[in-house]
Amino acid sequence: MMKISHSLFFIFLFLLKIPSLEADCSYDESLRHCSCSHFDLTNIMSIASCIRASSFEFSKGNYVNAEHFITYNFELQQVLSQIQTQLTKVSFVNVVLSQDFLFAFIKWLEKIPIILLAFENTTFVGQYSLTMGAQQPRISSLQFINVSSNPLIQTDSVFHGLGNWMSTLSKLTVEKSDLKTIPCNISMDFKYMSDLDLSENLLQEESLTSSFCNGAFPNLKILKLRHNNLVKYESVCRTLRNYNLLANLDLSQNNFSSLSNYFCEWQPSLVRLNLSSTGLEHVDDGLPKNCEVLDLRYNKIEVLNISLPRLKELYLSYNAFTTISPMGNLPSLQVLAVDGNLIETLSRGQLQNFEHLRSFKGDNNPYSCSCSFVIEMKEIAETDWIIQKWPEGYICNSPPSFKDMLVDEVNRSFFECHTHLLIVLICIIILLLTIAIIICFVKIHRSNKTRSTRTVSGNSNSVQF
Repeated sequence: MMKISHSLFFIFLFLLKIPSLEADCSYDESLRHCSCSHFDLTNIMSIASCIRASSFEFSKGNYVNAEHFITYNFELQQVLSQIQTQLTKVSFVNVVLSQDFLFAFIKWLEKIPIILLAFENTTFVGQYSLTMGAQQPRISSLQFINVSSNPLIQTDSVFHGLGNWMSTLSKLTVEKSDLKTIPCNISMDFKYMSDLDLSENLLQEESLTSSFCNGAFPNLKILKLRHNNLVKYESVCRTLRNYNLLANLDLSQNNFSSLSNYFCEWQPSLVRLNLSSTGLEHVDDGLPKNCEVLDLRYNKIEVLNISLPRLKELYLSYNAFTTISPMGNLPSLQVLAVDGNLIETLSRGQLQNFEHLRSFKGDNNPYSCSCSFVIEMKEIAETDWIIQKWPEGYICNSPPSFKDMLVDEVNRSFFECHTHLLIVLICIIILLLTIAIIICFVKIHRSNKTRSTRTVSGNSNSVQF
């Protein structure tokens, strides 16, 4: 790290002849992070306090003029060639940045390993007039979040102006940037891309087919398409089914309504699928057979009948379930979440149907705190299962006398829990008492009758005597 510090110090010396303007740079030693506001090359000396930083954030600046990079390119390259340790992150936030400046900046850092180069709330202006040269930048991940355009991937000319360095990227994120497509020939150049996030854009099935053409992203393992304009689940499946390394797919916040009657078969490599907030009402077919983690939260599903022998985690929060059984063939299930549904009661037997269950989440349901449910729920809490949000998340909705009480705090008396038995016992006692009274009455009546008969008989005998 000291080598970096000395090198950066030499950079500052080279740039002393640049007029200084006011800028604010602060250094967080615990995070080794430097934040610079309203910063550009004309006030680079203000960054002197950050010579030990491993990550940099430049915000609220105007990075349009690249002439200073060109003017001091030779001196900068001589000093920067000494730097061996990588930077974790370099980010531009809320800035205006010209494409020439971007090209020059990337060339400036071509010998410094950077884990992540990020642009957030950035407006790109102008057209490029520089070339990258033969040297390849050592950048692992590239991130665009809420940018006005995507100069590195949006057009063929800009991409080819940058050269082939992007083929070495392992991760690319383009979020909230109105992205409609990535040209096929550009997609094919991402030879080592394993993690791609295109969330919150304007992708549709047709543009998805173009972006993921034959030969594009050959090493893709993680793909996030959250919150786009996708409505045809089967079409998405057919576009992506040939990605034999794809293991994690996020299709959440699109609009599929139903997966029924879809016959597309996913590749065996797909083990994590996120279909949360997609408006699903029915889920029968169309799921990857080797799926191990399935997220179906925030949908409208009432009944589930699926067969996924390898499924370990199932998230069904905030749907319309009234019971947790049956759910189909899920012999390997370990984690089950059914919170926020319409479930009124649970039993230990229902959970024991999942032989390998170890974690359960069932809070925020309208539980009816009957005696049997309260007893069952307390017994469930005493098992080896991890009951998430217990006891604070399990609240009675009925009967009225226990509404809004925690299930764990409900203590119902023996007579409250056995009202019907008590009524039967009372009826039996009343019946027995009634029978006893009748028997006594009959005995008394017979006894009186016998006495009367004896009295009459005695009087008759007295007269005869």
